[in-house]
Amino acid sequence: MNISLTARLIAIMMLSVFLSSLVSILFVSSVTVQQVRGMNMQRDMNIAIVVADSLSSAADKGELQLSRAIASQGMQGSRSPMGEGRMGQGRMGEGRMGEGRMGPGRMNPPEEPQRSPLRNILPGQTLVLADGDEFIPLIITDEKGNILQGQYRDAHDNDENHLSSEIYKQGAPYYMNDKITGYVLAGNQAGQTESRGDIHQMTSIVRGILLYPIISALLASFFGVFLLRRALRPLKSLHLGVQTLQKGEYSYRVKIPDSKITIRDDLTMLSEGFNEMAASLEASEEWKKQIISDTAHELRTPVSLIMGNLEMILDGVYKADRSRLESLHRESTVLAELIKNLQVLASEESKRGSTEKIEFSLSELVGHTAEDFRALAVHKNISVQLEDSGNIKFKGDMNKTRQVLKNLMVNALRHTPDNGYIIMRCLRQKNCIIVEIEDSGEGISPEYREKIFNRFFKIDKSRNSEGSGLGLSISRIIIENQGGTLSAHEGRHGSALFRISFPENELG
Repeated sequence: MNISLTARLIAIMMLSVFLSSLVSILFVSSVTVQQVRGMNMQRDMNIAIVVADSLSSAADKGELQLSRAIASQGMQGSRSPMGEGRMGQGRMGEGRMGEGRMGPGRMNPPEEPQRSPLRNILPGQTLVLADGDEFIPLIITDEKGNILQGQYRDAHDNDENHLSSEIYKQGAPYYMNDKITGYVLAGNQAGQTESRGDIHQMTSIVRGILLYPIISALLASFFGVFLLRRALRPLKSLHLGVQTLQKGEYSYRVKIPDSKITIRDDLTMLSEGFNEMAASLEASEEWKKQIISDTAHELRTPVSLIMGNLEMILDGVYKADRSRLESLHRESTVLAELIKNLQVLASEESKRGSTEKIEFSLSELVGHTAEDFRALAVHKNISVQLEDSGNIKFKGDMNKTRQVLKNLMVNALRHTPDNGYIIMRCLRQKNCIIVEIEDSGEGISPEYREKIFNRFFKIDKSRNSEGSGLGLSISRIIIENQGGTLSAHEGRHGSALFRISFPENELG
């Protein structure tokens, strides 16, 4: 089963949102439950303090009144409103105990016992701390932890008549004559587990907590899917582009949004890389078509001449004499040179930017080339001059550079009239190495100074009657493979000047 990348990314994103929401829910729920329990514990402590305060008030009137007050708590509990961590309105019969407040209590008896509103409660009356729906159990003990009123169950649900000091000292003490007489425990202090009200309260809170993250997760997933589809849209275009290239159609380009503020993400760079690859393939295909067309055109002439002469000899029209054979040999030589140059051109085109470089003396190479061509220039009485600015080292391909110098010198020698001159220069100029070859010929018109580097290009028969038309094209590629440039210019007296330039980072 094939699953698209978009579907997988959407699934991963939704799973991540779900897991992060789940972790957040669990964390917030845990914190909230702890907070609710803390509030309930504070509520229980407040109830215990209020009851202890009422017992202390009764104790001030005598032991009998205290006993009656303890007995009046026979209901074993009080009612407290659910969901509130505070006291409601307390009542003793018709007596008003206070609204959500408690007296100072007698936890640490001051030098002069302070009276609270609860001390006005008459003994024997039933104490109802708050109106509400939830029953809060109470336990009253003496100072040694013996239970006087109420019921305590341990973890195994066994009744206990005596509480350990660790338990009863958690309650609120009540006093007689400024001495601790016992303790009051309420709610969880009295051994109560989570009440229905507490459970209902925590359940309501957790439901609210669950609702918001779930809604947030759904909204995040919805907008995330929408944005992800837009972000991954270039992948579909890339897939279509790959299929198009497989068919040999190299003109396809991935559309990249054109905006003033361009965010270059991975998909944008991938799309740009695809377009560059497609452009390179298109250029390569065009080059292949052009080279085949040009080669076929250039081969047609020598092959036709050779075949025509051979057919005429076979038909008996021409005799196979020396002059005829020399003509066939010349055409064969031209054909062989053309094939060789095509091989060199294809080789140089295939290894652009990957030429192996070594350090050598470029000035010495130029000097040796000038010396070699002086012998060839004698028969035309052409002067080959050398202008050198010292030993200049260069890091490149020495053999390929020698081939370029040879091609340029052959071209200059071919188009320099008798009694003319050819000047070779090697110098440093503006952080570059410059090699120039200038002749005293007729020069090259500005409109042709770039075209002459095209394959098989010839200005006219008078200037390009010899050669395959590939020499300058091969020379430029060789120089460019070494990081330099080859260009044609006008010489000092309107003649032709070819300049090779290498940047400073290519200096030896």
